[in-house]
Amino acid sequence: MTNDALPDAAETYLRALRVELSDAPSDTVREIIDDVRAHIADALDSGRTMDQALAGLGSPQAVAGQAREELALPNGALDHAARAGRTLRAVAVALGVLTAVCVSFLLRSTALPLHLTQAGPDEQSIMQRYGPGLAMLTLLPALIAAAPFALPARARGVAGVVGAVVLTALTFVSGEIGLYYFPLVLLLWVATIVPSAVRRGIGPVAVRSWHLAAAAFVALPGLLAASSAATGTVGLDWVGVALWVVGPLVLGVLCACAIRAGYAVIALAGALVMILAMVEPGFLFAAFWLFGGLYLMIGASGFVAVRAGARNRVEQRPPAARRPRTPDRRSSNCAPFQEPT
Repeated sequence: MTNDALPDAAETYLRALRVELSDAPSDTVREIIDDVRAHIADALDSGRTMDQALAGLGSPQAVAGQAREELALPNGALDHAARAGRTLRAVAVALGVLTAVCVSFLLRSTALPLHLTQAGPDEQSIMQRYGPGLAMLTLLPALIAAAPFALPARARGVAGVVGAVVLTALTFVSGEIGLYYFPLVLLLWVATIVPSAVRRGIGPVAVRSWHLAAAAFVALPGLLAASSAATGTVGLDWVGVALWVVGPLVLGVLCACAIRAGYAVIALAGALVMILAMVEPGFLFAAFWLFGGLYLMIGASGFVAVRAGARNRVEQRPPAARRPRTPDRRSSNCAPFQEPT
């Protein structure tokens, strides 16, 4: 069998291996893929089945880990943890700016603590009554969220924890205003916890529990809407059924299956709910704001962590279950990739 005529299962394996090595130099990745492809072809030519050939190699994550160790490639787990932290913190900064706009332009001035209020119509926004000086203070949480970007890498973790603690305290002492910063606080804690968990390694039980809990929360609105429609409490047309019943249930299934694209859609849906709540403020404005923020937090954290969970499930396997070296097509004592001379 030629290397170019491998079965679909082998091509799927090679694509997964390429993804695991996506942060390595392209030439090195190409050499590793070619060697593994040739090894599979030789195993099939020798009479082995595809399952036997792939079992002899080990999982794509294990082969990628072996390649990193033998060829001194960058540590993918640490790099992924850093990327996860940067992504979540960038989302937190954007949410902080959005929250500042909401608090400054949409909330009534009576939302401020009593000792800060002045005489004037209660219907005015904080910006209208107090001007841009006080309104600019609402951007302070966004600046706190962005502070780690300006610090050295070794100080970012501590700065992230300090910022999360400070904003948590401010949220609980700021009355009604603090309620609107609650999604930002949750996202800051996620931006601190998720990278740390990725570096330490996420166990399979914790990963599965997270996906199921996220799925249950995401699907809850769909279940409630379906129940209300079934009992006649709420009338839904086909558009409403698609948005409020089918949509959440499908996203819940994607979460349970750890589909990364599903988490991306959930984050986008949460951001859209928050923006729409600002465009059409009403009686349930705060409820939709908080609900959209929770969706954004779940979607963003799941999106950056789901790939790390797949890698760490392999790393959590007992050492005896891992294959330290993979036989090469040329010799049973050699790996399918060699250290460069």
